[in-house]
Amino acid sequence: MADAHDEFLKAFDRLLEEHGIADAMSIATGTFVSLVVGFAKHNGHADDLPITIKGTDRNSGHRRDITIHPAKPRPAAHKES
Repeated sequence: MADAHDEFLKAFDRLLEEHGIADAMSIATGTFVSLVVGFAKHNGHADDLPITIKGTDRNSGHRRDITIHPAKPRPAAHKES
């Protein structure tokens, strides 16, 4: 596990260097959401409800919860007349 963890950190560092923080955050966020939604579905939870992950900063005691909202429907494709 430590090897995969180290390789992941090195790859993420490379991603930051090559593409910048905005793209790296977008990729990390997308990956996180996909993992959480997949885990919830695998455990029988509906995918049309918000998912809230309750968090606590152990140092300050302040909470930072994360809410993943259900996917929004895609807008209908524009039809040419």
